[in-house]
Amino acid sequence: MKLNSRETQILSIVIAAWGLFFVGSGTFMSQSKKTMTKNTYTIDVSAKQISQVQAKKNEVILKDLTVEEGKPISANVKDYLENPDQITDTMLNLLSKGLDTSAVNVNQPGTYTYSITCKKKIYQAKINVVAKVLPKVNITLKEKNMPTTGTISRNIRDYVYEEITDEVYYNMILDLKEVIAHQNIPGRYKYSITYNDVTYYGDFIIHEPVETANTNIVCPTGATQDPNNNTCICQVGNYNPETKECE
Repeated sequence: MKLNSRETQILSIVIAAWGLFFVGSGTFMSQSKKTMTKNTYTIDVSAKQISQVQAKKNEVILKDLTVEEGKPISANVKDYLENPDQITDTMLNLLSKGLDTSAVNVNQPGTYTYSITCKKKIYQAKINVVAKVLPKVNITLKEKNMPTTGTISRNIRDYVYEEITDEVYYNMILDLKEVIAHQNIPGRYKYSITYNDVTYYGDFIIHEPVETANTNIVCPTGATQDPNNNTCICQVGNYNPETKECE
């Protein structure tokens, strides 16, 4: 069958279109068959991690401390750190050299600042010195007698009936001001001992010396004369040479 010119033109266009289609399909399939290359990227974080761990180990955190009055404070820098187990030995050595507790007075209750200097950086924290807790004791004071020519004792144990420890003794305050002011004047006076914020009072009797006392002494009822010092011995209480009565 013979095609006319129009049909021949249409057929040529169709054939050309199919040709382009197959050429394009071949190119696409050829490219799709190319080997796909996968690239694996790795990041070396070991150095960074080591640096972070090292920085954590050398982080200095100081503690606020509380100590009892009169007790020494530690010279070991580890006792001042919140995290001593996370600090390297090299860093601990540097911190130890920079520890300064010179501003802390352990003998005076109060709040003080201590510091650690390391690599030109100063770390500071507080040390609280609290008053010492003293043992509780029962104290009974003696009634003392002394002639005007006598010597007033300053030994606290001479005024207390109970046996007391050195710790208690050194924390007692003996007040003899009234007695000292009247030591040449016969009479009954007060003295006191203060311990653990409690004040106890006792009597201190000053009398005339034996050589000037009345040798013809008359003792009150309930008392007998002591021939050795020309005074009276009361069965109950103590003899007051000024009032001449047992009190």
